[in-house]
Amino acid sequence: MSPAAWRGDPLTVGLAGLVVAAYAAVLVAVSTPQDALIGVIVQAAFVAPGVAILERMVPRGGRWLALVTLGPVIGLAASTLTLLALWVAGARGPWLFVAAPALAALLAWPAGRLRERWRLVAARPGDARMLCVVLLVVPLIVGVPFARVGAITPEGRAYRQYFTADYVWRRAVVAELAKGDVLPANPYYIHDPLHYYWLPHLLSALEHRSWPDVDLDALLLTRTVLVDAMFVTALYGIARFAVEAPWAALAGVLCGFLATSAEALAAVYVLWRDQAPLSLVRYLNIDAISRWNFGGMPIDGLQRILWYQPHHAAGYLLGILGVMAVARRRRERDPAVFAVAGALLAVSTLISSFAGLMYTTVAAAYEAVATMRRRAWWSGVSNAAWSALPLAIGAATVTALHYVDQPPDHDAGIVQFGVNPLALHRVWLVTAMSAGPALLLGAAGALVGWRRRTGELWPFLAVVPVAMAFYFFVDIRDHQDVYVGWRVGHLTFLALVPFMGLAWAGAAALRGGRRAAGLAGLALVVVVALPTVAIDVFNTQDIVPNGMGRAWKRTEVLTPAELEGLTWLREHTAPRAIVQVDTAARGEEMWACIPAFAERRMAVGLPLSMVPLRKYQAGAARVQWLYHVESAHAAHELAERFGIDYLVVGPPERAAHPGVEARWNAAADELPVVFHNAALSIYRVRHAGT
Repeated sequence: MSPAAWRGDPLTVGLAGLVVAAYAAVLVAVSTPQDALIGVIVQAAFVAPGVAILERMVPRGGRWLALVTLGPVIGLAASTLTLLALWVAGARGPWLFVAAPALAALLAWPAGRLRERWRLVAARPGDARMLCVVLLVVPLIVGVPFARVGAITPEGRAYRQYFTADYVWRRAVVAELAKGDVLPANPYYIHDPLHYYWLPHLLSALEHRSWPDVDLDALLLTRTVLVDAMFVTALYGIARFAVEAPWAALAGVLCGFLATSAEALAAVYVLWRDQAPLSLVRYLNIDAISRWNFGGMPIDGLQRILWYQPHHAAGYLLGILGVMAVARRRRERDPAVFAVAGALLAVSTLISSFAGLMYTTVAAAYEAVATMRRRAWWSGVSNAAWSALPLAIGAATVTALHYVDQPPDHDAGIVQFGVNPLALHRVWLVTAMSAGPALLLGAAGALVGWRRRTGELWPFLAVVPVAMAFYFFVDIRDHQDVYVGWRVGHLTFLALVPFMGLAWAGAAALRGGRRAAGLAGLALVVVVALPTVAIDVFNTQDIVPNGMGRAWKRTEVLTPAELEGLTWLREHTAPRAIVQVDTAARGEEMWACIPAFAERRMAVGLPLSMVPLRKYQAGAARVQWLYHVESAHAAHELAERFGIDYLVVGPPERAAHPGVEARWNAAADELPVVFHNAALSIYRVRHAGT
């Protein structure tokens, strides 16, 4: 960063010190100082190539803003792709932390040929200060919630459930990738590759493989904090493409995280209507009231990206940059620019597949309209061809990595086209609740941009019709018709950030009473929206008691006895051993327990994040017979047929299959007990010839 950004500005220096202190406090709260420092060093190494690449591309003069805000995500993408290539080639070991970014940094040499290809934004006085404030968003939102992940309570180790499924799933994916298999195995279905966009988890897997004694929670939360910092910083840099004033760009980013939804007011209304105590708001999944209480499509706020979806954060940024690479080029026909844009969109798809697909559609739609306006048909065809090449390579990589499960020929596809009835249900009311404040602020900014003829807004505006088309006419199977709503909501809020910033800039530019009224109106919208995020921050860190019945269970607790059994499995069984529970009996309660906490595979599970889900449901029903049959010999035969090495009996299995332990204990020659305590009994399946 330019020394001029700091010189003679004690406020900026003080803010920078506050940022360092805040991040240090959060990292120490989730990890140890030594392990946190290692995480910071690894992150710095992996993002550094992007800074070097942009340094070669961006002309001198205020370029530090582009280097600091956009360089890290480009560097992380380049280093991770290099790591993938080395990993597939069979490379393993801590030396990859140096080799992958070092090889990625070689891209800086050809990057010099791309100088002056884009219209970038030079830094202005105040950018350094505003960036410091933006960075404080992360500790503010994630600090206390992250300190409570896996908190030790009198009952055991607690995980807040209402949307930590993303986090527990991430634990399972990282544990599986760390085993080093290419392709990684599906820990929820035997003899099957992992059908999931696992590339963004590869760096965490390398860390876990290199330092297995570091607590996995600490490793993942440290990585999340650092990716979050990259995310909010990049979002500020992207907002500055369309918002000249640094303070207004900051306002847009803050509104993007803190002022998008009015669902807290809807929740208060529901409780008042039902004459229920307002204190019950602590039990609510507050950012999904539109779904649970009004039957509509849920739209999550951006604060939830910061908690448990860092892989989507990186994918979103690369997708936006792909669109910007097309929109902000200097030459009408430019093969190199479109190759870069296609590469950014392809990597976005590798990291966050559905978001990458949406951003690719946005870029194509934007360029198609621009081509028709200019009537530059030959340039349009040439540009499309050059972008298609990296996109085709990206699609081939997705296929080669088996990201997408292939359903049987008679089954429907994973992506379904047609009207999604859930998106139409009470659409105006649900939209007002889920996104009303963001849409009001964005509309005000659009009016300001139209009056000022701000052409830089067009690529952001192009996101809106594409997002609407996906929202109403595209669905992903086995996600209760809501998956598209999550991605569409995030992409829309990200696109509205510059508009929200312009709304504040426009109000501030008014005079007299109009200025006061404009600022007061915007502030009122923010006040309406803030309670949703405030309650969400509290609820996601609040370890809610489970004394209100099964329907109100909001905290999953691993008791000390269960943790002892899971640790035994992790330490005394082969890394690729197949360990089975009755997944049907366990249902949605810690469905990833064995892969996430014992770090072992299952013959079949019920993973909530996998599509299509039918084969897992059918497999779980078959495995349940193993626990149900009266003959221990028959259970042993079924276990051998399924390829299971260890069987686990815990409270759910005992409740669903009374007497199962007594039956199996009587067959010690076939199912010997290898571990037993108050919570778990673990049986080894003695295979023929052993």
